[in-house]
Amino acid sequence: MRLQSLHAAVFAAALALPAAAQDVDFSGQTIEFIVPYGPGGGSSTHARAIAPLLEQELPGNPTIVITNVEGGGSIRGLNQFTQTAEPDGLTIAALGTGSYFAPLLGDPTVEYPLSEFRPILASPYGLVAYGRADAGFTGDSLADVQLLQDNTFVHVGDGPAKADMPVMYCYDLLGVDVRGVWGTSRGESRQAFERGESQVNYDNLAGWESELKPMMDEGLMVPIFTMGYLNEAGELERDPTLPNTPHCMELYEMVHGEPLTGVEREVWDAMFAIRMSTAKTIVLPPGTPDDILATYQAAMERVVNRPEMEDPTLQLELGGYPQAVGEAAIRGHRQASVISDEARAALLQWLADTHSMTF
Repeated sequence: MRLQSLHAAVFAAALALPAAAQDVDFSGQTIEFIVPYGPGGGSSTHARAIAPLLEQELPGNPTIVITNVEGGGSIRGLNQFTQTAEPDGLTIAALGTGSYFAPLLGDPTVEYPLSEFRPILASPYGLVAYGRADAGFTGDSLADVQLLQDNTFVHVGDGPAKADMPVMYCYDLLGVDVRGVWGTSRGESRQAFERGESQVNYDNLAGWESELKPMMDEGLMVPIFTMGYLNEAGELERDPTLPNTPHCMELYEMVHGEPLTGVEREVWDAMFAIRMSTAKTIVLPPGTPDDILATYQAAMERVVNRPEMEDPTLQLELGGYPQAVGEAAIRGHRQASVISDEARAALLQWLADTHSMTF
């Protein structure tokens, strides 16, 4: 049951909620769910999968209405959420990777206090970098890194300061230089790879069975590394979808003979939290009272343990991993939204030195 919550203890704790939390009731109410991206994208799909189940589990069975507010890579919608949402439980919002990267990079249009949002669900999404077999990739990890180091392969993506950032950072840590062609979506990037216009690519592992495994079975694609997966103890391990493929930090240690440490590791940890642990997050606005937060936490715990969550289609929409609720969601959001000044400066310097980007 891969979509069960990381902390079933939250469910037991809900039985002992304060009386005020037990008294929260949304009967006859309408809850607005702001999705700061366009309809049809990953965040909208995620929200539309969760909303009807959450309606059934919140006290009073309120109606949840999804409002798409696109613009600025989620900034417009989250600015609106911050400015208009009352801390009464009647407005929630979705966060995507761009929601975290924008304040991390100091985007001046960001007006939302990211670290003050109160998360109720974080859905991890795995990630795999892969190469074309006809370019020489074999699945031998060290040999494939050597191949990458000896050649400058083409990577097509959206940009090194966007969702591609963790993969680009991992390549750099491994001593690899790829030639980026930027400005394309994941789907377009995959198509370019299939046509042979690029030799390396990456994708969310949510699409492994439908999009990626067929390419591997045809002999077109070879996995190079994943970003790994955090188990319930908070330890980084191989992604369960690809247990024979090393994760980036494992491959780094294989190449360099020692683990990554210091500020570079802090930067990587922040990228991991943003791109994998909290890839799709649902939050309440800042200042939401504890009783309302506790009510949502208990409801979301029930949601992730519903039998519908075992449906294969729903699993794909939610990333296919255990869902983080309660303290697990709070911890993941904190790790993704708080970074030291030293690590932020190192990240910005890396973007300037490696990709000629300044912020």
